[in-house]
Order: sequence, then C-alpha cells, then structure tokens
Amino acid sequence: MGKNRNGGERDEDVIRATGELVTNLVKDPSILERMNALMPDLEKIQKAHDRHRSIFSEVLGGASEKEGELASARSDALNIVSLLHGIALLTGKYDPSIPQKLDLVQQQPPITKRGATGGLAATENFRLVYEGQNIVARGSAVKGAKCYEIWICEGDPLTESNWRHLITSGCVNHIEINGLTPGKLYYFRIRAVGSHTTGPWSNFISMMAI
Repeated sequence: MGKNRNGGERDEDVIRATGELVTNLVKDPSILERMNALMPDLEKIQKAHDRHRSIFSEVLGGASEKEGELASARSDALNIVSLLHGIALLTGKYDPSIPQKLDLVQQQPPITKRGATGGLAATENFRLVYEGQNIVARGSAVKGAKCYEIWICEGDPLTESNWRHLITSGCVNHIEINGLTPGKLYYFRIRAVGSHTTGPWSNFISMMAI
C-alpha cells in the first residue's frame, strides 16, 4: 500500500516504527527514566541561571582565572534553555498555549490560503530544529513558489525595521542557518517568493543560537 488517503506516511511504516519503539523500551525501561532525568525543571533552570550569573559577575570583576568555568556555566545554561525551548515548540503542536506563554511564537491573525488575485499562499508548518550546532528551518511547500526567504530579527520583532533578509533557498524543507552568535536569541520568519510576487509572512519563531 502507498501513503494513506490523507497524504501522510504509510500505515505499515508507522506501525513498524512504533512497534520497534515499544520493543526497545520494553527491553530497556531505563531509557525513559534517563530521558525524564534530563528534562529541565524549575530548580535546574534556576541553578544554571544563578551559577552563570554569579561566575559572569566574578569575571567582570577581574577574576580572569574563572573564564574557563564561565564557559562551562554558559554552555550548561544554553543547553538547558535550548532543550526546554525545543520541547515547548514540539508540544505546541498539541497545546499551542505552551510556546505562546513562553513567547516562542508570535500569534497573528489567520491568513487565507490564497488571495483573491491568486497570489502565493503563506508558508505553513514553519519550524526550527537543531542538527548538531546548526539551526535548520523547515516548512511546507507553497504552490507557485520559486524560492523562499528567511528574515531574521535581533531586536523587538514587532518593529518592522529590525528585520533583515538572512537567506534565500529554493528548498523549503531543509534550510541551514549558520553564522549566528552563540547565546543570542533570534527571531525568524519565512515567506514564499514567486516570479512576480511574494507570499505573506509566516508567524515568527524565536530560537537561541548555541
């Protein structure tokens, strides 16, 4: 059989994948326990924040011998923030209020699929994931699009002048984003570009570079 009637993955593939997952978890129940142990809670986040801030203050005060410790504290804080942000964005598929309350996604009025003049549609399912140290943007293809533009913002995302063009790609399902400053929070948005027109912007998403 091919893909299901809604155009999703084949039922055989999904059943096989979930079956293999269940088998592996039954063989080693500690996998889930170790995953749960890695999940950040408020206490872990607070400790990482306090440690980073404390060592940073000491280095600013002249304790140059602690720069190595500062790098470690910075890395720990970034890892825990990135992990929590990633979880929040993933769970947002089931509960959109989670990333909204963490200011990870800016909600905008609903966008129509296609304008009355037949213009390009909005790029749907815009999301960001980490592959190694790089951020990769993904989205759904738009009919009639020749390429896709990603714009970036380092300040207030509600101020249009803060946005600038970052990258143009002919592929929408794997756009690598490089050259960002570690530890800095960025905002991203995407739109489709046709021969003579551009589509509406997607909602913007925030992501901290690591």
